[in-house]
Amino acid sequence: MRSFLPEADSKPMFAVYGDRDVMRFIPGGALADEAAVRSLLDRYADAQERQGFSSWAVVDRKSRRVIGDAGFGIFGPTGDVELGYTLARDCWGQGYATEAARGCLAAGLAELSTPRIIALVDEENEASMRVPKRIGMRRIETIQAHGRPHVLFAASRS
Repeated sequence: MRSFLPEADSKPMFAVYGDRDVMRFIPGGALADEAAVRSLLDRYADAQERQGFSSWAVVDRKSRRVIGDAGFGIFGPTGDVELGYTLARDCWGQGYATEAARGCLAAGLAELSTPRIIALVDEENEASMRVPKRIGMRRIETIQAHGRPHVLFAASRS
């Protein structure tokens, strides 16, 4: 994983963020074009500078291809640091989300001054639901978020 390079990464990330299947459970859905992706990646860079964390590029080690994102945002209703991940459809089911989320969670708990990190997963997103469980997050409750039921997972410092 690495910080996004907004200009260079806009095209490969449009293949991710512009895919309706990939973005099915992401609030706002698929992005319309590379300009929208560039704007999002610019916001990630700004958040990294301002907060010290953001979403980062997930890069395949062998091909060096940018295949998605993983990292942190702020969940507005609670103010918690929220772990998220998005991967290209051809990379689903290969362990990338689990590996990236595990690394983010470990780094976040070690480096961020927050009592807990949450993950919010749409109740219908069965594949994504497995990731927080695999990395040791606990299921806390089901809540309404973005107009749909979501499962709230959390991990705290030990």
